[in-house]
Amino acid sequence: MKKKHLAMRLCAIFCIIVGLSITSFADLDKEKEKKEEMEAQLKDTEKFLDSLKSLKTDSEAYIAAIDQQLNRLATNIYDLQQQAMAKQAEIDTKNTEISAKEEEISNQYDDMALRIQYMYENGDAEYASWLLESSTMTDFLNKAEYISQITQYDRDMLVVLQQCKEELATQKAELEVQLSDLSALIAETEAEQYAQETLITAKKNDLNIYDSQIYGTNAEIAEIQAEIAAQEAIIKELEELERKRKEKGLQLTYDGGSMMWPVPNRSRISSYFGYRSNPFTGTGSEFHSGIDIPGPAGTTIYAAYDGRVDWSYHHFSAGNWIGIDHGNGISTVYMHLSAFLVSEGDYVSKGDAIGLMGSTGRSTGPHLHFSVRVDGSSVDPLSYVIQP
Repeated sequence: MKKKHLAMRLCAIFCIIVGLSITSFADLDKEKEKKEEMEAQLKDTEKFLDSLKSLKTDSEAYIAAIDQQLNRLATNIYDLQQQAMAKQAEIDTKNTEISAKEEEISNQYDDMALRIQYMYENGDAEYASWLLESSTMTDFLNKAEYISQITQYDRDMLVVLQQCKEELATQKAELEVQLSDLSALIAETEAEQYAQETLITAKKNDLNIYDSQIYGTNAEIAEIQAEIAAQEAIIKELEELERKRKEKGLQLTYDGGSMMWPVPNRSRISSYFGYRSNPFTGTGSEFHSGIDIPGPAGTTIYAAYDGRVDWSYHHFSAGNWIGIDHGNGISTVYMHLSAFLVSEGDYVSKGDAIGLMGSTGRSTGPHLHFSVRVDGSSVDPLSYVIQP
């Protein structure tokens, strides 16, 4: 759409250069207003671009901060995993130690069972014979004490080994609790990491959107700048054209050439120059200072000859009317217009659009009252224009 609009503006420049329809002060003012609107649009678009760049900068800073957090979380997760592996290794070691103690207990129990079985099978006589073989009382007492110590040792060893096993099991349980805590902390940290990664993905998507919008806005700014440049060319051409027309206007000289019929597509005359009956009452006689050319409201009215717009305003009787000075005392008048297309002081060329047909003022219906004046006095327009 922007490119199409720009092409239209360039086409308008071409139209000016070859001398087409842009001819009045009103056109120049209108084009200057368009340029001001474009400059305002450019300013707003540049502000929007600045806001996009600011949002992009904020997003980049936010992403950088999240990246730092992710690096910290990754380091924390690695450290926690290393701690968890170390705890698992300690647990494995405790399991090995517990298995070893269980084996010791089993062996000790088996040895004690064999001794008990031996004592049971051989009875007290065997121990009594062994004691009686003592050579001295001291030897006897020592043997008796030895038998008692063996039995007590077996019991004590079983107790010690069982205590060691229980202590190892307690240590293992503590390590498992620590491992569980580490696993929970790892899971919590990984959840935080996932949340941050999700957030950074969303922010990167926003960044891509900002980049796309910035690219599009830069392109839009370039198009607006091109349109402004084209508009400046239009204004320059209009100003030059206006300057030339002013120079021409300072030397207005009607050369006696044929004037253009002011409504080319409407040739009928509903009321001629001269005396006629009152068009409102149908009675009496009054002087009609021009010719009436009827047509649909809104029909374009054209300048009959080169000249300067002497007036362009509303009159209670003539309605919206225009007077154009052609030099050498010759002027043309256009009455009952519905709209003005030129303003007082504008210089026009023969065939320029100056207004639209209407029924303003004292009028019986849409038509153009066209008159020609020589030194201020109305003359028959048909002496200057040829009816199609």
